[in-house]
Amino acid sequence: MNRWRALPLLALLGLSPVALAESTGEKVIQLQQQMAVMQGELNSLIAVQQASKGSQSALADVLTRTQRLEQEVRTLRGDLETQTHQLQSAQQALTDKVNALAEQQTAAATSATASTASAAPAAALISPATALANAATSATSSALPGMGQADYQRAFDLLRQGKYGAAVTGLQDFIRKYPQSSLMPDAYYWLGQAQYVLGQNDAALRSLYAVQVRFPQSSKAPEAMLRIAEIYQAIGQTAKARFVLDKIIQQYGSTPSAQKAEAELQALPATKK
Repeated sequence: MNRWRALPLLALLGLSPVALAESTGEKVIQLQQQMAVMQGELNSLIAVQQASKGSQSALADVLTRTQRLEQEVRTLRGDLETQTHQLQSAQQALTDKVNALAEQQTAAATSATASTASAAPAAALISPATALANAATSATSSALPGMGQADYQRAFDLLRQGKYGAAVTGLQDFIRKYPQSSLMPDAYYWLGQAQYVLGQNDAALRSLYAVQVRFPQSSKAPEAMLRIAEIYQAIGQTAKARFVLDKIIQQYGSTPSAQKAEAELQALPATKK
């Protein structure tokens, strides 16, 4: 009944039912089109949002992996520092052990050298010049004054000053001028010492042998024989050195020279059989 009532109203508006239906259909189509456009825009917005979410997710994933890698790097760096410290500690410990071993070996070598020094020949420890300088410095020219004392003293002073060539000349002059002097054993002894320092081994042996042969009772005789043994060792004639040292022990067994001879015999290399 309402529909029929609306017809006069439509007629008054100048719209027929058909026209009205067509108008309504067009509006519906327009609305549908607008809805389609809006749906497309909505889909686009959804796609953009999803893409944005995807980008954010990817970015978050990258950040997470980066943080994980940074943590791994820090861990590895810490491990490396620990291992480096351990390696340095091990190297330092090894160095300390090597140094300690070297010190022990040095101490042992020094101890062995010191123990051998008391028994080794003086020529093997210090140079002939040094040995002679030490002996001349600690020695007195003579216990008692003798003939030609002044000439002897001048030659002996030259010896103490290290003027060995001049000392040799002075002592030879003294021996020639004062053959009967009580200072002859000393003159021959120091002459032989000076000649040895100058490398005149044969002359030194003759001078030192003169002390032992001509003045066997002199206190210089066993000392001269010790010097003879040293010269023989220095020139490689060990057998002769051993013979002289044995002779010192036999002839002067109660003297300090004999004790030195025993020590030097022990220091000599063993004789090959």
